[in-house]
Amino acid sequence: MCSIFTRILKGQVIVGRNFDWIQLGGNLHFIPPNRVYGLTTYGLCLIEQLGCDRPFEGMNSQGLFIGMAGIHTDDFPSRQQGDYPLRLDEFGAIRFVLERASTTQEAMAILEQVDIVDHGVEPHIRLQYLIVDQQGEVCIIAGQEKTPLMKLDTTPFAAITNFPLSLSGTILCDRFVRLQHDLPTLTDVNEAIALIEAVSQQSTVYSCLYLLTQKTFSLWIERAFKTRLKFSLNQEIAQGHQFYNFGQLKLMLPEHQDRFKATPYEVQQGFS
Repeated sequence: MCSIFTRILKGQVIVGRNFDWIQLGGNLHFIPPNRVYGLTTYGLCLIEQLGCDRPFEGMNSQGLFIGMAGIHTDDFPSRQQGDYPLRLDEFGAIRFVLERASTTQEAMAILEQVDIVDHGVEPHIRLQYLIVDQQGEVCIIAGQEKTPLMKLDTTPFAAITNFPLSLSGTILCDRFVRLQHDLPTLTDVNEAIALIEAVSQQSTVYSCLYLLTQKTFSLWIERAFKTRLKFSLNQEIAQGHQFYNFGQLKLMLPEHQDRFKATPYEVQQGFS
């Protein structure tokens, strides 16, 4: 299933991501700042299959990233019951935090005040989150488990796949082992992209590389790593609310623009 990692390369906080799932497709949203209950939210981008209020991941205009990875319910360290002032769906919490938090510390503070409700999409999967900001502060949260806030530096990194880190000594995950082995020696973005590809799966729906300091990211759909789509968060939200379906993005690729330029007969005959 999913894999996420983060590191600092040449002063840039990067996030590598594969999203693996049982169905293909997805939607990409760029959402400008908005006034919500009298307060202005941050601009953000989201990727989802379940509606823009239930994203799988996103980045906001403050350089904060949050992404999820699934954990089997048998391994999930359920959060303790408490008297929380807010209740949010597991996916919905991602957008809620990105709208309001500028740093990892602020994101953690928000989530500590929220009752995270089972998403109800897949009964045997719960979510853990990797949160990192453009200053390189990172935290991983899975139910009641929360890693100490860590500051990325030249070689430290953080990574998750599909188990809580407390079980890392008892569960064998080839993707996690590969990430642990390769992340300390990464030297540039091209090597990070190669690592994203190396830990992708047949079930990978999309892959991303985020540059949090620049607030840009690249997207590859269905492991087509020779076809790189690049986006700037600030440029997109400056144009208002932007929406791209993965099918639309495929059709917009440069190599497809002239596919019928010299073939009117194919068009007339229904692309025969």
